[in-house]
Amino acid sequence: MMNPRPFFALLFSIGLSAACQRPPLDTSGDTAAAQKAMQQVYDAFTAAYKQADPAAVANLYTEDAYYLEPGKEIFSGRDSIEANFRPFLGSFKAGEGPDISFEIIERQISGRQGYDIGYYLFNGKRAGKFILLWQKQPSGEWKIRADGYSYLN
Repeated sequence: MMNPRPFFALLFSIGLSAACQRPPLDTSGDTAAAQKAMQQVYDAFTAAYKQADPAAVANLYTEDAYYLEPGKEIFSGRDSIEANFRPFLGSFKAGEGPDISFEIIERQISGRQGYDIGYYLFNGKRAGKFILLWQKQPSGEWKIRADGYSYLN
């Protein structure tokens, strides 16, 4: 029987090489506009949390978005995402929802797609980490296509 170690080492080396070859950050006007639009989505997310409004949160996602919550199956679609937010945000009165903010560690944008990696904060303290995939809609809006997170211990 053949030893699989060299094969896996080769795959690892190829994967590592590809991962380290990140394209340069595009600083064109389109990227600057996309970054501004993405920040507006984060601001709207923060406001919707404060208002304890799951529909407003869900509206920031694409119709066919994915939501990956720790310990649960993948939620698919805006309606499913809204239903997932409803119990948590429903435990707060409007205007008294959680104070959430975001710290972006890395952002890449290419054409109509992008991603963010970062931390989410509750009351100014890091509470977890996330990766968010962005998609520019035909209307020109940027919406969340996929959202996955985990907690910090």
